[in-house]
Amino acid sequence: MKNILIIASVLLINMSCSNMERLDTTQIKDEMEGYKIKRVSPTQITYQVETLGSEISQALTKDFEKQMKGISKARGEEICQLKDISLIDSLSKAYGLKIRLLGQPDIGSNNSLYVKEKEVLEAYADNASKKLSMSDNIQKIGDSLFVYTSPIPANKGVGKLCFSDDSGFAIWSIIIKKSEVVKSIDTRKLKVK
Repeated sequence: MKNILIIASVLLINMSCSNMERLDTTQIKDEMEGYKIKRVSPTQITYQVETLGSEISQALTKDFEKQMKGISKARGEEICQLKDISLIDSLSKAYGLKIRLLGQPDIGSNNSLYVKEKEVLEAYADNASKKLSMSDNIQKIGDSLFVYTSPIPANKGVGKLCFSDDSGFAIWSIIIKKSEVVKSIDTRKLKVK
C-alpha cells in the first residue's frame, strides 16, 4: 500500500512540475473544417466561382498596373509572362489556381489552352475587334475544373504592352479546381432559417 502511495505521489509531483505546451488548435480546426462533407448546390458553386474569380481578377489587374509603373523593359517582359509576381504565387498556392494572361496571339499559338478557354478567348477577340463591351465569363471544364475569364480594360494598356496588340485586348484566365471552390464555401452562412 505504501508503494502505491509513493508511486502515485511521485507521478502527481512529476505531472504538476512538467511544462506542458498549449497547442494553437485554430489552424488545425480550420483545416479540418475544410475536409467536412458539405452539401452545396450547383448554383452555390457557380456563385462562389463568380465571387472568387471577380475578386482575384480585380486584385490581379490592380497589382499588375502597380508593378508596370517605372520598370525596365526586361522586367516588363517578365511581368507579362507572369514571372516572379508574389500575388499570383500566393493566390496559386492558397487556392490551387492556374492564372494566365492571354491576348490575341494566344488564339493561334497557345496549344496549352483548354478548348472552352480558347473558344471564350476567340469570342473576346471578336468583341474587341468590333469594339463591343465584354464581361466576365465562367465555363465548366469537365467535372473538376472551372475557367473564369475576365477582360482587362483596354485603357490599362496591358494588351498593347504584353501582346503588341493595337486593340489593347487582354484577359485574365483563372483555372479553379471545383474541390477548392467547395472548400471555400462557408455552409454556415448559406443556411436559411
